[in-house]
Amino acid sequence: MNQQAREKVIDEVVIEIYEAYPEILARFGEAGKARCYEDNHHHFDHLDTAAKLGKPEVFSNYGVWLTNLLTARGMNKHHVIDNFQRIHDRLESSDDPQASTYQNILLQGIQAIQ
Repeated sequence: MNQQAREKVIDEVVIEIYEAYPEILARFGEAGKARCYEDNHHHFDHLDTAAKLGKPEVFSNYGVWLTNLLTARGMNKHHVIDNFQRIHDRLESSDDPQASTYQNILLQGIQAIQ
């Protein structure tokens, strides 16, 4: 996915997350928000890898690992699912040729976490 499209989706998703869950900002502060941006870049890195390899399980395995890591730190698995779903939904309006591939990979990742 091109960098500009990727950044646009990440910006929109992080804004949406913090609007939907203001308690996250209260709990983790601006450092947590910076981490959310960083995490979303990692999500896209793993989406890129899974797409290039043609192996959605690369992203699914990452999603399960991430969920285990974050729940051990006090987050809820639904926050990860919500984040992945928000990326999926934002990709709906993207004209990037990889968008639909990423959406399919995201859905498989969400199923693996559930």
